[in-house]
Amino acid sequence: MTLSWPRVPLAPLAVAFAVGVAASGWVRVSVAAVVVAVTLVWGASLLVLGRLAPATGCLLAGLAAVGAIRASPWPLASDHIGRLDVPAVARVTGRLATEPVVFAAERTRVLLDVERVGDEPRSGRLPVTLYGVAPPLTEGQRVAGEMRLHAATGFRNPGGFDYGEFLRREGMPVVASARVDRLIALDDPELRWNVRVRRAAREAIARTLPPTSAALLSGLLLGDRADLPPEVDDGFRRAGVYHVLAVSGFNVALIAGAVFSVLTLARCGRRVAAVAAIAAVLGFAFVVGPEPSVLRAVVMGVLVLGAVLLERDASVLNGLALAALLILAVRPNDLADPGFQLSFAATAGIVLAPLPRGLVWGSLGVSIAAQLAVLPIALWHFNQLSTIGPIANLGVVPLAGLATILGLLAVTVAFFTDAGGAVFLDALWPLLLAMRALVTLAARVPGALVHLPAPHWTAITAYGLGLVLALGWWRWRETRPEWSRWAGALALGHLVVAVTIGAWPLVRPPDGRLRLTVLDVGQGDAIVIQAPDGRTVVVDAGPGGGMRLDTGARVLAPFLWNHGVLQLAGLVTTHDDQDHAGGSAALRREFTIGDQLAGPERIWMGGVSVLPLTATDKPAGSRRNDDALVFRVDYGAVSFLLTSDI
Repeated sequence: MTLSWPRVPLAPLAVAFAVGVAASGWVRVSVAAVVVAVTLVWGASLLVLGRLAPATGCLLAGLAAVGAIRASPWPLASDHIGRLDVPAVARVTGRLATEPVVFAAERTRVLLDVERVGDEPRSGRLPVTLYGVAPPLTEGQRVAGEMRLHAATGFRNPGGFDYGEFLRREGMPVVASARVDRLIALDDPELRWNVRVRRAAREAIARTLPPTSAALLSGLLLGDRADLPPEVDDGFRRAGVYHVLAVSGFNVALIAGAVFSVLTLARCGRRVAAVAAIAAVLGFAFVVGPEPSVLRAVVMGVLVLGAVLLERDASVLNGLALAALLILAVRPNDLADPGFQLSFAATAGIVLAPLPRGLVWGSLGVSIAAQLAVLPIALWHFNQLSTIGPIANLGVVPLAGLATILGLLAVTVAFFTDAGGAVFLDALWPLLLAMRALVTLAARVPGALVHLPAPHWTAITAYGLGLVLALGWWRWRETRPEWSRWAGALALGHLVVAVTIGAWPLVRPPDGRLRLTVLDVGQGDAIVIQAPDGRTVVVDAGPGGGMRLDTGARVLAPFLWNHGVLQLAGLVTTHDDQDHAGGSAALRREFTIGDQLAGPERIWMGGVSVLPLTATDKPAGSRRNDDALVFRVDYGAVSFLLTSDI
């Protein structure tokens, strides 16, 4: 594929707009507005004078300023719920903006378009966490109930994701929690057609298939992974094939290709087939919801099919750029969304990479190209690298594709006849079993998933430049061999620099200092002790379990990986309360842990003394928290007393 800006004019526009969105936190709206005005005047003047190159530069600068303005938070309305004094307990009335999201058996998240707080009219969107087994709720339904309102907050750990800041940028500075028995449904609205279709598909699948296979098929068709057992979900992640459970371009391409091929073979004409495929793609998008990966795939699919209608060639990169522009113009905060970044990076990698010919080698090339493109993003957000993924995809992707096509056919038939749908679903079951078996086998390969520190921005920059130079090396090897040799040498140098910077946290020698870090995990404790000799002990792992966010997996593990810690010398919980011990299961699953803290004896790590203190007598009427272990940490003249909940 030959690249030139005239062939992909939307690509620099999308990059400029995205740069502006990314810089919105550092640019005042007033300054950005001045930049827009100035670049508009200068750009028009230069265009009149025939100075196309500087005029284009002005256009890109102005578009970046527009992106910064679009992404900047705007003042809240006077009646916005975010202007309430919180914390507070109040009766809130509103309408569900989306379908409920079930995180656990007794924890559900809903998004409420607020109408009233108490007797006062209010506006704004409110994230609500419901505790208990939630009743059937649907998008568009009016509900009311007593809720605890409080400011949106996140864990304030260096380098960690700040959920509170994310919500504030989305215009939701207040969140709420409520018991389901305090929530009342005020109406029973007629379900929207897309909700009816989604629920009917789930019900048809659940009637015929066993629970695990039904949950897997729902993930393939609808991106609904709520009922997927944790061990199956984790297996797909470790095997590097988790993307098949996220509705994306894979599904859209299958649907568009199937509809277009069937109608073309039926001699309906390419234009009729293209129109039908566009309708099918748009209908699918409305059913599954506006996820970034879906919107990207739909825009690109419509562009390609539209080119068929107009009998013209379509640029895939132009479609990718147009999709990015449209999504960021409507939802600029999606730029920071991992799904957005992974979807666009993977697609760009596949489009730009020189792929080998042949079914097997071509498929392997697609998988490797996507993996190389998303590698820094996956490490930045998830600290993980799948080593088995490119190979596992060779078997899983064809099975997932066939299962998706047969599954869509099955649920379509089930809308008209349950028996007919059941026949297709029964035939589909062996495919799902084979996919699970293959995923389980791949996930059990030693080293299938490797956890690494999140790369520094300098490593990401060097890596990105290295990939671009590697593309130049390949594309110029025949037309410009001298350029190709220089590009190849520079690419290798940049990639070596990227790997060196990225690996430094793992290989740097201990600095001889004691570090004791108390992490923010909300209610509860999580303390990391890093000894001068490099060994690490964790005291308490924060909350976890079905009713709470698992801070062992979401906070502690990323913190340890980012500091180059891949194994623990010890893990101790001061007592069994969930806010101290809940996250320990995740640490035991992800880390090799020594047994130095098995007994009450003093332990030594590089000159650091860790001494458990236990009470000999228990006072009458003492609380359970009074039984918690207390630790004294000594290093030279410095001492710490870790008192747990006593």
